[in-house]
Parts: sequence; structure tokens; C-alpha cells
Amino acid sequence: MHLTIATAGHIDHGKSALIEAITGTHPDRLPEERARGISIELGFAHTHIGDTTLSFVDVPGHERFVRTMLAGVGGIDAVLLVVAADESVMPQTREHVDICRLLDVPAGVIALTRTDLADDTLQAIAEDEVRALVAGTPLANAEIVRTSARSGAGIDALRAALLRCGQAARRREIDVPARLPIDRVFTVKGFGAVVTGTLWTGRVRQDDVLQLVGASGEARDVRVRGLQVHGAAADEAVAGQRTAVNLAGVSHQEVSRGDVLVGSPAVVVSRRLIADVRVLASAPPQRHGTRVHVHLGTAVAQARLLLGRSADDAAAGTREVAAGAVRRVLLRLESPLATRRGDRLVLRSYSPVTTIGGAVVEDPLPALRRPLTEIDSGHGTPGSWLAARIEDAGPAGVSERDVPPRCGVSPEAAARLVEELITRGFALRIGGALVATSAITRIGERVLTVVDAAAAADPLAGGVSRAALQGLARRHWARGVMEQAIARLVADGTLHGEERLARPRPVATRDLNERRLLDVVDAAGLQGVTLTDLDAQVDGLDRKAIATVLGRLLRSKEVERLGDLHVSAGRLSELTAELRALATGPEAPAALEVGWFKERYGLTRKSAIPLLEWLDRTRVTRRQGDTRVLVVGPGR
Repeated sequence: MHLTIATAGHIDHGKSALIEAITGTHPDRLPEERARGISIELGFAHTHIGDTTLSFVDVPGHERFVRTMLAGVGGIDAVLLVVAADESVMPQTREHVDICRLLDVPAGVIALTRTDLADDTLQAIAEDEVRALVAGTPLANAEIVRTSARSGAGIDALRAALLRCGQAARRREIDVPARLPIDRVFTVKGFGAVVTGTLWTGRVRQDDVLQLVGASGEARDVRVRGLQVHGAAADEAVAGQRTAVNLAGVSHQEVSRGDVLVGSPAVVVSRRLIADVRVLASAPPQRHGTRVHVHLGTAVAQARLLLGRSADDAAAGTREVAAGAVRRVLLRLESPLATRRGDRLVLRSYSPVTTIGGAVVEDPLPALRRPLTEIDSGHGTPGSWLAARIEDAGPAGVSERDVPPRCGVSPEAAARLVEELITRGFALRIGGALVATSAITRIGERVLTVVDAAAAADPLAGGVSRAALQGLARRHWARGVMEQAIARLVADGTLHGEERLARPRPVATRDLNERRLLDVVDAAGLQGVTLTDLDAQVDGLDRKAIATVLGRLLRSKEVERLGDLHVSAGRLSELTAELRALATGPEAPAALEVGWFKERYGLTRKSAIPLLEWLDRTRVTRRQGDTRVLVVGPGR
């Protein structure tokens, strides 16, 4: 077992001395810390007890260094709350307990230190006060061990209590990509950049290629040159372990605390978060637009806290999260954070800087155009939650790559959720994005509105060009969404045509002459007819009248002109469908020769050549030298 434990407690209550007594290693590494007798930076030490490794992250207790404390507490298994028996609970003790509660630290032990400086009465008072402080928190039932680092009293009992609290340690996620928030950066001569942190999720192996996500939100690939776990060389580190990673592909000047090492797709990088915020009972109400510091692991960003309107806000005349209350908010970040659904945040006021509450990330990448009034939606199972996010995204869709961190599940579980939504017809996979079928339907309705308006303005125009319809798409839409909407309308017969699209005219709207002419053209099949042929075969109409009627059929795309020939659109559609099916079948010809085409369809050269040229234009075939080949798929 590996147990990562962070200290917590007021300045000068003996946290570092206690760790030295437990492990034999003093965690303060800076000369200034030793000289002043206080921790300024994070300190680290570990010890092995049987088959269990206790790894300690010693955090500063001074108010000025709470930000450093927060960098050490994220991702720990347990907390060692240190309270001096001769001073009892102090301001930083309270703030550290609040932070541990907001981060949902699952277990811990309370060490009453400096018992050699306090009599039994003072020790009993300190115990009563610390019990009152932790009531209602995960530390409510934590063991209290009286200790003295100076005399060694209680140290063995404290070790045993820490081992027992390890049974309640958080269950680590191994089946998701690696995620290591960096809390220390340095360089080793001959090896280069080394970073350390507690591995939150997944596993890291020698020679793995990970992404380093910096404060700007940009990611770069780095390679794992070497690994150490709890100070010893290792081939692999797993979630929960204190890990040092020697990185290739980056210098130590390019890395800093707050950066994060991740395997893809562990996180999404965003400047907007929807989160459930809990304001501490001891903090003032937090109003709409309040500026706050957001802490996540070792990273920190400033943000605006934005609230949707509610009936309570209208009654109160203001929008706010009351002290002790929980409310869903939008956090608009001033710099990006790499997050995942379910992440726990700590919020501190902008000035003066004090801890005011915490938050749990509900959506790490909300739709840009999602109104504040809708931020309260999105509860339920991961499947229903994902469906709601896809619906929110509209034509922009949800990147399939972002589904695991946005849902807070493993890549395998995310793949199952996606396939279920596609199978039941809720969503379509388009260009790497998941788009709601309802969004495609709405786009189709917009396309029909444009087509109908064009037909009303100019009935003889013959429809709207595909290029014009593509121009309706917006920049933020998933690529291919408009093509999918048009393809569905063509497939169900709502629109017809190739380069220009129009609604098919019902037979009842055609006049008698149109029906007569169309019957003659259709009967000619792929051989087609010329204007002279029509003049000879259609009785009761002179050549000018035939040309007029034929013009209407050409504009409505019911007839196509191929050179001097006229062929019905229905016959051409049948030909296109047959050739595209042939292209993917076992009998597909290596080359489409003119002779083969004439023989297959019973054509003369006069008809075959214009048809083949039309097939080239509509991308059913493609010229290759003196021959042609069939194109697989719709060719668009």
C-alpha cells in the first residue's frame, strides 16, 4: 500500500518536527526554512512500515503560504492534522480543516503535539476544541494521538493510527489516462528537467509520451526519460504515488508549479467551468460577478463567479450564493485550467485573500452560447448527462475526444456511452464530433426555408446551389454538419438535384403537356432524346411550345440536358445508384471503358459519351488518362 499524507495545521505547531520523528527525515529543504524554523515551500519525506509506504507532504501553516498548502493537499489520501496542545486550535487550523473538507479528503489522524509543554488539563481542552472543530467533517471520527516530537512520546501510536486510516483512503482510478499536477521543478546535471507531484490517476511508464499542459493552456509532447517513486528508481508509477519524472523534450525553465502532465484524453483545457459552489458558513455571501481565486491541484486562476437568475434572486433583489449554501455557477476564468468533471476546487476571495468556499466541476467545457439561465441543467447518469451536453452544443457538436474528461469516466466507458447514443439515433458522428440528430433536423428546416424562399422569388431558377446552402453554415459548427443535413433531405426525397437543389414538384401540379413530354423522355431511358426527336414524337405541340415545356422541366431538374440529348433525372439517379453500388462490389471493373459502358446499357456512342462526361462532372467517375474509374461513395 502507498499512502500519501499531507500535514495541516497552524504555523509553528510542530508539523515538520513531527514528520522528522516519524520518518527520520526533516522535510524542510531550504536554508531559509531551517534558519527561520518555518516551512515556506512544500517538504517531502517518506517511510516504510511493513509493506506500506507512508509518503508525507509537509505544507506551510502560515497564512501567507496557504496557496502553497493548497498545492500540496490536492490528490492526497489522508491528512495529518497537527494541533499544539499548549495553543490548541488557531486561525490557520480552522482554514486548513475547511480546505480539507472542501477537497473531500477521505480520512485522517489528529496529532496533539508538544504534550511535553502542556499538562493534562490543557491537553484535554485542546482535544475538546479540535473535536468541536472537525464535527461534521470527514475527520469527525479521526483518532487523536497525543505526541511529543522532542521526547518521542506517542510516535509509534501515531504511526499505527496512520496505517489504520489508510483503510479509508480514496480509491484511485487506474483505468483512466495519467494525470500528475506538478508541485516542484528542478534540474539534475546530466539528466535535465525533473518534476514531482502526486499521481492523481492512471499510470506512468518509462518512455511514455505525455502532454505537458502549461499556464497558457497550450500542450506540448514530452517523453518520460526516467521515473522515481518515493525516492527510488521505478519502471512504473501508479495513481496515489509520490512520483518524480525526468522529462525529455523540455527544459526545467519551461516548466513550473501549476503545470500538469497528462495522458490523452485525461483533461480538457477551458476558460469556462460550470460548477456546484459551496460557500463556507463563515464566509460572506458571494454575489454575481464576484472575482475569486480558483485553486485546482497545484494550479490557480482568477475567475468571475456568474449566476443565472432564480425566483429567490428576484425576491432578494440580488443574485448571490448565501453563506453555507450550494448553488450551480459559471466560472469564467481569466486563464485556462486543465480540468475533468468531478474535480474539486477551492475558492478564495480576491482581496483580502481568504478561503470562502469550494466547488465541484459539473461541466469542464460548457457550450459557449449556453445562457446563464440554463446552467442548472445536467444532472443524472453519465449517459443522460452526455446527451444533454450534445443537445446543448447544437451544430457545434461535442468532440468525441473530450467525452471521457467531460463525463468524468474512463475512455472505455465513454466509448460505450457514445455507441449507445448513436445506436438509438440520438446523435450522429460527424467529423470527429457528436451532433444531436435534432440539431441536424433544425438545420434541415432552415435549408428548406431558404429553398422555398428562393422558389417563391424566382420559380424558374431551378433551386438553390449547394455552395449557397453551404454558406449558411457557421464557423463554430462541426465540419460536415451542413452536408449531413442536405444529404438527409435528399435521401428522404424532400429535396432533389445535384449541383442545385429544389423541392420536387408533385405530379398533380404539372400540366398535361409536361406529363406528356416527361413520359416520352423517360421512355427513351439512358439513350435520351433530342429536341428534334420530341418534335417528331409529341403530337399537338409545335417546336416552340415543346422548347418552352422542356425548359420548365429542365429548370425543375426533372430532365437533364447532356449535350444535344435530354435524359430524365430519374433514369440518371438509377444509373448513379447502380454504379456506386458496383464500385464497392466484387464485380467492379478495373477501368470503365466506353465499349463496356455501351454494351452494359445498350447505348450508342452518341449517347454513351455525353453520359460518361456527365458522370465525370457529378463525380461518379474519374478520368485516368484515356479511361475512367468508379469513385467509391457519394464523391462529395
